[in-house]
Amino acid sequence: MKEKKILITGAFGFIGKYVLKKIKDNDLDFLAIDIQKVLDISSENQRVISLLDKENLGEVIKWYKPNVIVHLAAIALVTHKNTGEIYNVNVQGTENLLESAQNYCDKNTRVILASTAGVYGNQNVDKYGEDLAYNPANHYSYSKVITEYLSKQYKEDLDIVVIRPFNIIGVGQSEKFLVPKLVEHFADRKEKLSVGNISSFRDYVDVEYCAEVIMELILRKKLDFDILNICSGIPTNGEMIIQLLQEITDFKPKIEISSDFVRKNEVWRMIGDTTRLWEFMNGKKSQSVKDILVKMLDYYKNR
Repeated sequence: MKEKKILITGAFGFIGKYVLKKIKDNDLDFLAIDIQKVLDISSENQRVISLLDKENLGEVIKWYKPNVIVHLAAIALVTHKNTGEIYNVNVQGTENLLESAQNYCDKNTRVILASTAGVYGNQNVDKYGEDLAYNPANHYSYSKVITEYLSKQYKEDLDIVVIRPFNIIGVGQSEKFLVPKLVEHFADRKEKLSVGNISSFRDYVDVEYCAEVIMELILRKKLDFDILNICSGIPTNGEMIIQLLQEITDFKPKIEISSDFVRKNEVWRMIGDTTRLWEFMNGKKSQSVKDILVKMLDYYKNR
């Protein structure tokens, strides 16, 4: 059996760090690509490179010749102000990566391409299955729709599987996102909390579970699908998160809704259909939202 050689982009981002830990735990050969360097990984296992640097990216892929690529690098913040940058990194960066893989990797090299549940947008169904039509509501999600379309051009040469993570949460996520922002406020027992819309329903998934799913996609020989939701199937809104945090911490801050944090084109309900995922994972599910919040609170308290 051919040894796995895994190239991971966005390796030191929120999800990337967890995937990297799984790769190291499985003692697999890897090369981490990111725009920053980290000290706890040897220099031969990482390259500081932008996906927009097509020439250097091509050289690295030609030299390393991975047989699995996990593509996580992206501007993933819906509220990111520079829309040109979103398309440049997410679309052009992905094109550069796929083109280099097509040129220098063996045929049927597996590419795990991170998209987003945001490609579904608002839909008139209870659960979002992988076969739903696109209906994106913001530039980040538009950029991922384009990326998914563009990946189809490389399907003859590469074994591409698109993952659509729903709301991934856990220790290490930036406080620019709602849940870590709420957790930090409760952990620090701040009296006042300004938030945006807290009534829209989301599907929250533990980042460690997300990394497990990606690891399974790396290891599994044959896949009988090319798109996979990473979701829990359970609707939770911001009000419910706040209520859980109040129960866990026995603390009740003053909550005020600020228009500064309210998005235009809000998606009011986005819950995934878990059928394909649970079959693939042999029934293994993400931890409950409450358990994830407890872990996050512990992290903030012990900083």
